[in-house]
Order: sequence, then structure tokens, then C-alpha cells
Amino acid sequence: MQTKRSHNEAGFSLIELIIAMGITVTIMTLSCSLLAAGFNMRSREDRKSDAIADVQRALNIMTREISNSGLKVPSGLPTIASNGIVTNDSDNDELRVVSNLNGMPDPANGYTEDTDVTDSDEDVKFLMYVDADLGQRYIVRYEKNGTNQTTVLANRIDSLIFRYYDERVTYDTTVNADGTCDITNVLNAAGTTEAEVSPSAAKFIVIAVGVTLPAVATPGADGYQPASQVQLTSDVVLRNSIVY
Repeated sequence: MQTKRSHNEAGFSLIELIIAMGITVTIMTLSCSLLAAGFNMRSREDRKSDAIADVQRALNIMTREISNSGLKVPSGLPTIASNGIVTNDSDNDELRVVSNLNGMPDPANGYTEDTDVTDSDEDVKFLMYVDADLGQRYIVRYEKNGTNQTTVLANRIDSLIFRYYDERVTYDTTVNADGTCDITNVLNAAGTTEAEVSPSAAKFIVIAVGVTLPAVATPGADGYQPASQVQLTSDVVLRNSIVY
């Protein structure tokens, strides 16, 4: 009995295998590039969300404490204006406020107002601290009373500005040539331009914070993302300046 060998049972040729492997490698390379770009974008968005959340928390804290400025402050305290702002320690870059938050038990009346502002949280200052070594900027809360404690409220910012007005205003946000976030086209309730006043005359304060995310990669490269800037603002009405 004779067995005939079929010549059609041969496998892929070497050239066919090389071509198939080349196609597979190309597809895997493209897939990995797209996946890496997706991860970079997701990481960038996460950093952006975290930075914005930090600034929002910081603005909430500052707004709450600054709004109490001048609350029940005893008269005659040096360097403190009637609105509770420490005039010689406040400007567009920093703001120090004083308020009387605590009272004292009174056997006759049950409660009386405190006669000083030396308790915790009654004398605080907010400013931007620049760490030149690390190249980072922070929103810092400085507690004047007690242990002179310093707390970092936000650790990824680029600018912090305080603007002072004697009434509520509306405004547009802008970015200056140096990258500082600020406000422009400031109008009062009558729709006319409202000029800024000194801290001692302020009844309404606008806080502007800028957050910049640097570019990722270079233009034209896979996963490139241009630098982006986000500005957040908060309006603060000083309670002590409200006239009923």
C-alpha cells in the first residue's frame, strides 16, 4: 500500500509570519500610544480637579472668617478699622481681620460679650506664600493669637488678590500679562464704574485666585496638552458694615 504526501499541508512561510508579526506589533504600538495618551489626559484632569477643589475649600474658609471681620470688636483698638480690618497689615496681597467671636458667662444676664480679641480664631491673616526652593505657592492662614499657628489652605495656586469696595459690585474676570488672575469692569448697582477703596473703608471684598496647570509634552507630540488656567473668585460682605 502506497501513501501519497500532499504538498498542500505546508504551514505559513517565513515571509508571511514576518508580515503578520509586523502588523501585530504596529497595532499594539498604536494601541499603547492611545492608551498612554488617555492615561495622561485622565491624570491631568485629576490634578486639575484636585487643585480646584483645594482652592474652593480655601475660599470657603476665607469667606466665612473674613465675613465676620469687625464683629463685636471693642472700640479703641489701635490699627483696627471699624470694619475689623487691620489697616497696617492689609493690602491687595494679604488681608488681616479681627473679630470678637466669644462671650463670657454672666450670672446676672446669662451671657455678656467678651472685652478683648485675644482668643483663638479672632485675629487671622490670609496671604500667598511663595516657596522659591520648591517653586510652589500656597494660600496660608496665619493665626495671630495663641501659638501663632500657620495653616496651608491650598498648595497649588499661582496668584491671590484681594480687592476692596464700599458696596457690592459686579465684575469680569481677567488674566494680567504676568499671569495674575484679577477682576476688571467693576460696576456698582447703578451700573457705573466703581473705584476700589482703602481696606479701612471696605464693606465688600472680592478674592481672586488663579490656578495654572503646566503644559504636558510638546506641541505635535502624542498626549500633548497645552497649559490651562482656571480662575476662582469669592464675594465677601463684611457683616459689621451692613446697615439695617
